[in-house]
Amino acid sequence: MCSLATPPWLRWDPQANHDLTWSQNIIYACVAAFSVGNIYYSHPILDVLADDFDVSDERASLVPTIMQAGYAGGLLFIIPFGDIIHRRPMILALVLVTALFVSPPHRHPHNPFRLYHTIDTDYTQWLGLTLTKSFSVFLGLSFVVGMLTVTPQLMFPIAVQYAPSRHRATMISIVMSGIIFGILVARLLSGVITQYSSWRNVYWLSLGLQALIFTMLFVMMPDYPVLRPGGSYARALLTILKLPLRHPVLMQSGLIAFMTMGMFTSFWTTLTFQLVGPTFRLSTLTVALFALIGIAPVFLSPLVSRYVTSRIHPMGTLLLAHVVATIPAVAVGTFVGTYSLAGPVIWAFLGDLGMTVVVVANRMAIASVDPKAQNAVNSVYMVITFCGQLFGTAMGNRLYAEGGWIHSGALSIGMVGLSLVITLVRGPHEKGWVGWRGGWDLSNKTKVRQEGLETPQERPGQDDVAGGIAEQQIHPSEKQHSTGINENGRSQ
Repeated sequence: MCSLATPPWLRWDPQANHDLTWSQNIIYACVAAFSVGNIYYSHPILDVLADDFDVSDERASLVPTIMQAGYAGGLLFIIPFGDIIHRRPMILALVLVTALFVSPPHRHPHNPFRLYHTIDTDYTQWLGLTLTKSFSVFLGLSFVVGMLTVTPQLMFPIAVQYAPSRHRATMISIVMSGIIFGILVARLLSGVITQYSSWRNVYWLSLGLQALIFTMLFVMMPDYPVLRPGGSYARALLTILKLPLRHPVLMQSGLIAFMTMGMFTSFWTTLTFQLVGPTFRLSTLTVALFALIGIAPVFLSPLVSRYVTSRIHPMGTLLLAHVVATIPAVAVGTFVGTYSLAGPVIWAFLGDLGMTVVVVANRMAIASVDPKAQNAVNSVYMVITFCGQLFGTAMGNRLYAEGGWIHSGALSIGMVGLSLVITLVRGPHEKGWVGWRGGWDLSNKTKVRQEGLETPQERPGQDDVAGGIAEQQIHPSEKQHSTGINENGRSQ
């Protein structure tokens, strides 16, 4: 086992400049991409899994649902550690444990119906998924994989905390694009590998990618300081319960993400069955190639963040994303997708672009919520988000099984419609839960700090809490009320 010791060039120097560099930003996006792919390899091959394990399509659809449930559990119970311990060894350990999880199940040599476990570092968690012949065991291992694959969500607080103010929206967008890229490429590679070999080889690929991201992080990731030294795990969990009750913007952003990501997962999960069904009869490879449609928005999103999100209030970006992208995409995709491939193509392109823009706008909106508990804030936001993914996957599959594409599409239309309503019930400068007090001005009137003025001591999570995050995106009329940061930049 490789030591988790920090190389000398990565040890923390409080006096040095620790602005997130573009190379680090890209590496963190790659880590997010290769990690999150673990949850989505199964999506384009659900019909193959159903045949191989001799189960129904509806039962096979439990695989992504179970993985997302495990992911939500990891967000709730593992991510809070990121506020109270050093993040570098935590992240490296998570990647390593995911790749080298011991005790995979194997068939007993004399009794094929009995499972036994061996402890051998040559075996991996993914080897268990590769070798098992039991669908129940496959589901159980999928839950564990999902729970441990929370590394991407530890990247976001780092980007929010250490990105220069002038580049924060773009750098957050790059990490988010890495996640979407990982989701889409995971689908593509999974379909291609399954088409020409075996679906089990997909999980051998994942093992190699986990080793790759471990190596990249080991040689590039600084030993960031603890956000809340001396904090306890119980207090971190209690903070998770308190945050959504104290910060209306966090709950609003979470509910918007619930609806948007529910639409996203419902579409991509049911799309497999729609494309291989009697309407289109496409091959597994062709289904996988649909992932290429969603890659274009990955590269467009940072441009939108640079030229739109960073220049207007997050609510303005949310309204544009709903009106221009998600609502038209879902409406066209649902009704045109019953007879033409143009429907799913439009939905995949515009829907993914809109979803990515919505998530980045949400991230900017909640960036100033409790800077010393950023991972707890992220846990709250992502638990709500992945509850939406669970809901979208489960209900989308059920409605598709009962009534086909129109029924599952109607669910998505309803969810993006509710997302728009939630966006509108609370104005851009409203300090309470409902209303438009403070006006409806969506421009970003606050000047970003000039280059070179931020110092390492101003970073959130160190002795002084930075006010820069709040100052970048929060309107002056609500700065002191909604962020909990006073004029001196200290947490109240």
